[in-house]
Amino acid sequence: MGVSVVIPTKNGERYIKDLLESLRAQTVKPEIIVIDSSSRDKTPEIAKHYADVFVSIREEEFNHGLTRNLGVKISKGDIVVFFSQDALPENDKTLEVLIKPIEEGKVVLSYARHIPPPGTKPPEVFFRLFSYPPKSEIRSAEDIPKYGLKTFSNSNVCSAYLKSALLEIGGFRRVILSEDLLACAMLVLRGYKVMYNAEARVFHAHDYPPFKLFQRYFSIGVFYAENSWLKKYGGRGDTLRFILEQMEYLSENAPFWIPYAILEDFLRVLGLIMGLNYRLIPKRFLGHLSGYKSYFLP
Repeated sequence: MGVSVVIPTKNGERYIKDLLESLRAQTVKPEIIVIDSSSRDKTPEIAKHYADVFVSIREEEFNHGLTRNLGVKISKGDIVVFFSQDALPENDKTLEVLIKPIEEGKVVLSYARHIPPPGTKPPEVFFRLFSYPPKSEIRSAEDIPKYGLKTFSNSNVCSAYLKSALLEIGGFRRVILSEDLLACAMLVLRGYKVMYNAEARVFHAHDYPPFKLFQRYFSIGVFYAENSWLKKYGGRGDTLRFILEQMEYLSENAPFWIPYAILEDFLRVLGLIMGLNYRLIPKRFLGHLSGYKSYFLP
């Protein structure tokens, strides 16, 4: 099966060369497609040197779902892999391991484990450990009673899709973010199997300042408000479990970070609640609260 890698970029000069060089060194040789949102640094110059296809779009045209659909449309491969610009394969077999379950016909979606790189702040280290455990798992609609909404967990930071299955569900939707979770839900509910592939690993973590973290969770709230049908799948108490296990981890490994972690947890919850109720907020504030001004334009 042919493999195409799609990478949306914006001002990613700090990361993009390492990612592209790593992809060129993989045991699987993919077609590389970069879709750049009008970067103002050297990202386009670097990307053009390594990519097979380079596309530039206006900054306001970017959308997490629709921009990736553009990459799918351009791609030649039977398997389409998505990377975020700040992810880095752990080794030269990451891509090979990621796509293997798809090639074997076991699943139509495989997403990678995130490993926090050296220097990641302790609360974020725990977040990655909690969200991306060391054991792989194949999920299907049969797992919904057990896992609820978690059945649809997915991450386009590093993920691979059987292109025919992705096209069958109409590709990604125009959403503020979480296009990956929505696509996974649609695949699972159509009867396909998906995989959290812990053997395929990428270095990836976030270092959001407090307001940026709030904006992210506000946007997540908007996503769930606009896709309220997902509520019937509920959760399984993960928020409380996350906080309790986070406090235990930090008390044992980095106790001085506990106050900061509490602030982050408060901002997550506040952002989520406000995002869920975004329709009650004057429209002129939504772009600032979410960080995605163009999403709320007519």
